Amino acid sequence: MVDPSLISGTVWLLCGIAILYLGYLIAIRGRADLHANYDESVDPAYVSRWAGGTALLMGALVVAYGIREIRYGFQPTALGGLLVALLVLSYLTKLFARGFGYRG
Repeated sequence: MVDPSLISGTVWLLCGIAILYLGYLIAIRGRADLHANYDESVDPAYVSRWAGGTALLMGALVVAYGIREIRYGFQPTALGGLLVALLVLSYLTKLFARGFGYRG
């Protein structure tokens, strides 16, 4: 029988790769319009840099968590830390997509 932590870790890993891909499209390819909260009045380069960079960080955290869960098993504290980090970073990326800190 397959260990549940292996299945869960693999799902987290795949989700992290998907987030990394979207972050790549926003940050590297300049597709700021892919962000749900993108404000057209804000410079797309600014949104790409900050919101895309934050999305890349979120994806990297999810991938790291997935690898950690595959190797060491499930720990509620690690999952809680990941969820709090993702909530904070999600809020930040929404602020950046709306133009928080933009001086244009």
